[in-house]
Amino acid sequence: MKKRILILGATGTVGTAIYRQLSQEKDWEIWGTYCSSKQKDSSMLRFSVEMPDKIHSLLGQVRPDLVISSLRGNFDRQLTVHESIAGYLSANGGKIIFISTANVFDGNCKKKHYENDPTNSDSEYGRFKIQCEDLLRERLGSRTVIIRIPFVWGKNSPRIQEIRKGCEKGELEVYTDFFSNHVADLQIAKTLRWIIEEDKEGIFHVGTSDVIEYQDFIQKLICAMGGKKPCFVCQKEPGVMAVLNSRDDLPNSLKWDSERLIAYLNS
Repeated sequence: MKKRILILGATGTVGTAIYRQLSQEKDWEIWGTYCSSKQKDSSMLRFSVEMPDKIHSLLGQVRPDLVISSLRGNFDRQLTVHESIAGYLSANGGKIIFISTANVFDGNCKKKHYENDPTNSDSEYGRFKIQCEDLLRERLGSRTVIIRIPFVWGKNSPRIQEIRKGCEKGELEVYTDFFSNHVADLQIAKTLRWIIEEDKEGIFHVGTSDVIEYQDFIQKLICAMGGKKPCFVCQKEPGVMAVLNSRDDLPNSLKWDSERLIAYLNS
């Protein structure tokens, strides 16, 4: 019997990459959700966190063995949705992979963070993600896999579009004295595929292995794109926002650095 996988938020930068990657596996039956723009693919179903109760009929229709949550939207309604998912999986079996964020550590921006570090957030977004992580782990235990990611990039992602517009305009806002790592949509998708194939558990920090100043990364990216360097409007944000991998089971093929990320974005 095919494994049934439901991807919530399958039309965003991360969700799209995951949907495309997992759809390559013939032994998996992949379903995804979209919010507003109707999709031609019959395996794409409409779902919005603005109607959180609809999650019950969606789960009943798909009957997933695995839910991948890459949702966006109102935090309270998202939390309600995740409570319902936890209840369904608790009663019917199955796992969840929850896409979280480096912001669960934004209450301590003085150092890099690894999987086993205690979470600590000062932002509403970070605290919300911590709530979701804690809820799912409490209800489902080891059947919850958490993926924490830093700045996300794709070949046509909002951040790339912002860079292109800045180059055209001749002006681009950048952070200075701010050190971070980054992640490609493809790196996330390939890591999730490996996690599913190998039935891995726990917390994964997915991102580049090197931590560099944000402005320096943007300069290297623009140079690789062949664009004209714009005038940088600098916002001083001293600190570090980086989630690094400390697991010893991750294959080398899934380990990226900034150079590989920039090459991918320009391929």
